[in-house]
Amino acid sequence: MVKKKSRLEEKVIQGVYGKKQLKKEERKRFLGELEERVIRYLTIDQVMEKGTYPEILEAIKYPEAKKLIIDRDIELSAANDYIRLAVENNLLFKRVHSPDFKGDIALIVVSDHAVELDNRKVLSRTERLQERGISDKIIRNPGARLCEKCWLSLEAKAPEELDNYKKIGFIDKIIGTKCVCE
Repeated sequence: MVKKKSRLEEKVIQGVYGKKQLKKEERKRFLGELEERVIRYLTIDQVMEKGTYPEILEAIKYPEAKKLIIDRDIELSAANDYIRLAVENNLLFKRVHSPDFKGDIALIVVSDHAVELDNRKVLSRTERLQERGISDKIIRNPGARLCEKCWLSLEAKAPEELDNYKKIGFIDKIIGTKCVCE
């Protein structure tokens, strides 16, 4: 027969080991949150890439989104664009750290309750753009200036990525700026 612990024993155990947590392993993977509350997430490599993921902006604008959470191990300079997007869209953000965190998830957008979503993971920019037939030269150079042909190709195949590139302008042509395709 299992003896039930008294309230005092339970309080002492909580004081020593901390409160009992539901789905502790899940919380370790998702920066302290439950997976059912996660709207979208990025890995360390994705956050460190130049440019931003349009899926995260979409998640930030999602009506049930409440917070952007970033692992404190990520350099602030890599996360600044995402923090700016959160602030511009009136979304709270915080940086968290725990030696218990497992895996490579570095940034999540969460709700304060469970959300019904099919896919929370964001494909890497490379995978997504290759599937759409974008040139590897463009994919490898976010922030680059693109010629008219490359710009129109990107606009047709992945318009959500236009914010991560610039179109070569008149001044660029005068000073000899070249497109990544050249």
